[in-house]
Amino acid sequence: MLQNMKVSYYSLGCKVNLYESEAIINQFLDHGFELANFNDQCDVYIINTCSVTAVSDSKSRKIIRQAIRKNPNAVVAVMGCYAQLKPDDIKNIDGVDVIVGTSNRHLLYPLVIESLQSKNQKVLVDDILNVKNYEEIKIKRFNNKTRGFIKIQDGCDNYCSYCTIPYARGHIRSRKPDDVIAEIQELSNQGVAEIVLTGINTASYGRDLKGYDFADLLGEIVNKVVNLGRIRISSIEVTEISDKLLAIIKENQNIFCNHFHIPLQSGNDNTLKSMYRKYDTTYYKDKITKIRNLFPDVNITTDVLVGFPGETEEDFNSTYNFIKSIEFGEMHVFPYSRRPMTKAYNLPNQVDEVTKHYRVNKLLQLNEELALKYRHKFLNKYVWVVVEEVRNGLARGHSDNYLNVEVKANLNANDLVKVLITDVGYPICKGVLK
Repeated sequence: MLQNMKVSYYSLGCKVNLYESEAIINQFLDHGFELANFNDQCDVYIINTCSVTAVSDSKSRKIIRQAIRKNPNAVVAVMGCYAQLKPDDIKNIDGVDVIVGTSNRHLLYPLVIESLQSKNQKVLVDDILNVKNYEEIKIKRFNNKTRGFIKIQDGCDNYCSYCTIPYARGHIRSRKPDDVIAEIQELSNQGVAEIVLTGINTASYGRDLKGYDFADLLGEIVNKVVNLGRIRISSIEVTEISDKLLAIIKENQNIFCNHFHIPLQSGNDNTLKSMYRKYDTTYYKDKITKIRNLFPDVNITTDVLVGFPGETEEDFNSTYNFIKSIEFGEMHVFPYSRRPMTKAYNLPNQVDEVTKHYRVNKLLQLNEELALKYRHKFLNKYVWVVVEEVRNGLARGHSDNYLNVEVKANLNANDLVKVLITDVGYPICKGVLK
């Protein structure tokens, strides 16, 4: 029966969700399901939800309803952060068959099989704050991505005042080093050109282990994995960047991508304090200076949150000027979203939506200016690009320093090629093969 069945998935939000979705899909493919496009009529739809903002909640509901409309007789399974935080909201959507949160993902496949036989709703959402161990769901192959995302940890204990993630993901839980290394070896054996290490708070890895940290893991990966491609670290908190970590990366510059994504959130010390961020602008800037001294031409990208409660025009201007002084290679800019359960929800002086929109747009304009300035450094220079997509004779992918590069050439996905940058733009630079 399963041999003729189609499964599809939609993964919202972060790279961790993408990894988990792919791991779940691996289980279905191992049992004879065919992977189909989410817009096709399928027997099973899996939606991995996000809840980082109110917009994420709304989009999650929209995608769930889209699947139900596509095939009302299909089994619709919902997982992820929105399912963890608001399971009752999802229960009340007619047509949802299976709900798991951010644990028990290994049970999603058998729950779906049960639902194919009897369509009574199955809900399995635990208190994530009581979950102590990392849930191992292995991945053998990536179906829709050329880069290999490897999840190394789950959970966050930072409790920033605007963020629901600790409530959705629980406490820090590190994956066993041997399991991480084995999975990277599996993908390296398949010739995957780039491995992306990811987690909810990636560099907090090892905090729940004895005498072993993120830098130790990186050292073991480099020393033990055979035929290892390049490694990218998806996102890293500035407070987690130790001298030991930088030394490991410096010693293996031929392996680690020349790119750090380091969330800033605000360039104003008062706002950072209200956000419960664990640094000030001086600490942040000093760390960036240290990184740039070690890694010339490094691309430092970031996340910025504007319109936080109490953020005055003067506060925003200081953020703007701080960002300008750092000269990020690229920014993701978000308006503050008021989230229940968080400390910031009840703060006074909430910023109106019009002001948030204005501040977002102002930073996006600055982002384009800074991004182009950084990219101009590489005009008429060579970069190494992993091809991610080929369409109509155009190959597109990312360089090791995270430039989005397009080249007119007959290439295949996952090819690692040397490209001369001939035209600088944002978001896409163009080049020619060496």
